[in-house]
Amino acid sequence: TLLIGILLAVFVLYIFLRRIGTTLVISIAIPVSIIATFNLLYFNHLTLNIMTLGGLALGAGMLVDNAIVVLENITRLRNTGLPLIEAIIKGTGEVGSAITASTLTTIVVFLPIVYLHGASGALFKDMAWTVAFSLISSLLIALMVIPMLVSVFFPKTDVPEKQSSGITYYGYSKFLGKVVDKRGLVI
Repeated sequence: TLLIGILLAVFVLYIFLRRIGTTLVISIAIPVSIIATFNLLYFNHLTLNIMTLGGLALGAGMLVDNAIVVLENITRLRNTGLPLIEAIIKGTGEVGSAITASTLTTIVVFLPIVYLHGASGALFKDMAWTVAFSLISSLLIALMVIPMLVSVFFPKTDVPEKQSSGITYYGYSKFLGKVVDKRGLVI
């Protein structure tokens, strides 16, 4: 199930990003995050069981979120004409605190489960630790590995042309204008 989920995530990323380089960078980041999570599980004496694998499956969807935010910001800065290394440093720095805050708020939601007592604590503790570890891994991968992969896989000299950011939503601005005009009804 985890492998199918990862393959589907990569497929959906390619459909929306429409760039093989960005999809490849994120596709490499997913297994690296999972291996890092396995290391954290091992050093905390957690075994692979249904609950830890379930937590890993829950976290697999969230593994790509931080990577996408960092990668898209680097790509945006690169498209404005910044040199590759400068775009990597500035792009990661601009979103670093935002993705750290986002990841920590999600971890804070799962950590109280670790302190449950009784049967529910024994049942869900491993899952909570696994989700927390996978989110920590994804954050570290997004801040350290994604910039390194971008520097390896993206061209250093050519400034890319302006590219569309994927699917264009025709009529969205007209729809949004109608929604704003009738905000009382929408609310």
